[in-house]
Amino acid sequence: MSGLASIEFLHPWVLLGLLLLPALAWYQRRTRAVPSLAVPSLLGRGHLGQIPARDRSVTRALWTLLPLALLLVGLARPRIPRGDLPDPSKGIDIMLALDFSRSMAETDFRLERKRVTRRAALEYVTEKFILGRPNDRIGIVCFARNPFLVSPLTLDHRWAIESMRQTDLATGTGIGWAVMAAGNFLRKDSDRSKVVILVTDGDNSSGPRASEIIGQLVRDKVKLYSVLIGPEMVTPSVAATHDLNRAARITGGQFFQANDTRALQGIYNLIDQLEKRDLIQKRFVLWQELFPWPVALGSALWLVGWVWNSLLRSRLP
Repeated sequence: MSGLASIEFLHPWVLLGLLLLPALAWYQRRTRAVPSLAVPSLLGRGHLGQIPARDRSVTRALWTLLPLALLLVGLARPRIPRGDLPDPSKGIDIMLALDFSRSMAETDFRLERKRVTRRAALEYVTEKFILGRPNDRIGIVCFARNPFLVSPLTLDHRWAIESMRQTDLATGTGIGWAVMAAGNFLRKDSDRSKVVILVTDGDNSSGPRASEIIGQLVRDKVKLYSVLIGPEMVTPSVAATHDLNRAARITGGQFFQANDTRALQGIYNLIDQLEKRDLIQKRFVLWQELFPWPVALGSALWLVGWVWNSLLRSRLP
């Protein structure tokens, strides 16, 4: 019953033709004039006014109305949905640039009432963020002195998370190189929105600063969200002129600070909401077409009726 309940019609208006069938049935069974013959006496000829029983038989509807009804149902294109096809227009492309310098081993964050390292808090929040965006292709670049690709853009989010967890910490903090690498790993030929989320706990100590290479992201229409984490918050005046703030604003993104796990989670949630797109999507669905069955059955009944009425019936006494 669940299969029948899920049947849809591509052209449901064709079914309106079924409303004409009762009128057609009445037209076929209406009283008709019977051919007569002038004779001097009607004695013994009372049967001449009777229509043969086979002319009034319900088989007439079987050979005409039922095939017509089945053909109308077939023309309405009944079908059953069999699941969605992946829609390549859904989601956005996100590269996470995560600081994996040795300072991320500091245990000054708390998670579930326990002191944890900055890295553990970052991995916890990042995992929830990634799993909450199933339609987005997400990649991960971790960096210390130099950036290194942990996961290219992928929809296999579990694999990306596991790859992140297996990455070791290193020395140095090359923020500019990390931003450049994350931008390079975004697909330039994609028409999706492109975002880089940078999370770091320190100042740049190797290579260019983020604001010095941000022109590449602007040219490629990539938005940067930069997050500075650590137990101490910079003052508003310092934040206003901070290099990460300046770089993010140039691309149309935002700059955030997080001094604990809850704040970091809130920032990820905010970014998640900022990058939710209300798209008018095409719905791609796999369909099982059912119209061949009523069309075939209706055609078969019509053919049997035609053979019966035109060939066999005319030869019967």
